[in-house]
Amino acid sequence: MPFFWKIFLFLVLPFLSLGGCTGEQQASFAKNKIEEYKQNPTKENREEAQAALSELDAAIHKLEAQISKEEGETKKEDQRRLNDLKKKRAELSSDFTKAKADALLKDIKDFFQNPPFFNKTKDNKNQ
Repeated sequence: MPFFWKIFLFLVLPFLSLGGCTGEQQASFAKNKIEEYKQNPTKENREEAQAALSELDAAIHKLEAQISKEEGETKKEDQRRLNDLKKKRAELSSDFTKAKADALLKDIKDFFQNPPFFNKTKDNKNQ
């Protein structure tokens, strides 16, 4: 790697990450994590989706604090963004709750269709 790029990565890159993701980016990320959980409802995916929603909450709170310091047209535009983010957060929350309920119902259905304690009894009788 050329020396210039090493300096760039060392000095400039940390400042680029200070801004963090926008609320819209956090909402998109949370939506993707919820979709992953729907496709593969594991404990890890559920925790990642929950963490993504928490990050979105943090972005919303950050925007609220920013709006409290603003005036004029900027404040109106950011207030509109905040309202959109809160609406999106409510939709994502509902979607995630439904996904968790669907996963639970599937687990219950699977349990009663193939109860582990009955399978052992059947195997013992057949031997």
